[in-house]
Amino acid sequence: MAHFLVQTYLLRIWWNPNPYLFELGSLKLKWYGVLFALAVLAGYWVLVALYRHRNLPVSRVAALVQYQFLGGLVGARLGQVLFYELSYYLAHPAEILLIWHGGLASHGAAIGGFVATWLYVRRYKELGYLQMVDVLVAPAALIGALIRIGNLFNSEIIGKVSNVPWAFVFVQRDMQPRHPSQLYEAIMLTFVFALLFYLQKKRTLPTGLLSGLFFTITFTLRYLLEFFKENAAVSQPLNLLAAVLGAALIGWVALRKTPV
Repeated sequence: MAHFLVQTYLLRIWWNPNPYLFELGSLKLKWYGVLFALAVLAGYWVLVALYRHRNLPVSRVAALVQYQFLGGLVGARLGQVLFYELSYYLAHPAEILLIWHGGLASHGAAIGGFVATWLYVRRYKELGYLQMVDVLVAPAALIGALIRIGNLFNSEIIGKVSNVPWAFVFVQRDMQPRHPSQLYEAIMLTFVFALLFYLQKKRTLPTGLLSGLFFTITFTLRYLLEFFKENAAVSQPLNLLAAVLGAALIGWVALRKTPV
């Protein structure tokens, strides 16, 4: 037993990265910002590939990314305010605009993305609303995976205390071994991206099925993974709701059997 405890302790990962990629006087660049920017670029590249596959005008991708970026950013901030820290921001309303202080909620980003998609398809009518959501879900999964790596560099959204041999000790938070919940979610989202991208490129599916699969798989797994996450009292029910809506969408698609 003593040997096992020593071995487990040695296998733990002591996580204490500098959250800044570089610092030059007052100019500071955080890893989170780099990964956020990389996520936007990765989403752009995936959308270009999917637009070409569907014979859609690639020149419109930049506009679509702008809509999604602004909608997702505003939605993520409002989601943080409404879902997680409403009482604080009611007392400090001016801080709602200070997004560089942190505080972006993925569920709010999804809602903002839905609104942005609706605005986009009203102006550019190359696809219907649900068809456009089908196009967006694969890059959304990849973007989410990269942002979770950014959360890892920030030592935020940490997991529960655990004795698993791969536990991370987040030195900047406390000295306790914890589940690397950010890494779990990044790996999960990467697999979801690979699945959805493959299906988009290799299969002809009914409209809405990809969206239903994304929400059902992603949020069911997120619901389960949050049993390993610290402070998931708000996000876990939201994940369950999103998974149920995804399953309902799959059922609706199955009844309609509408081609892509």
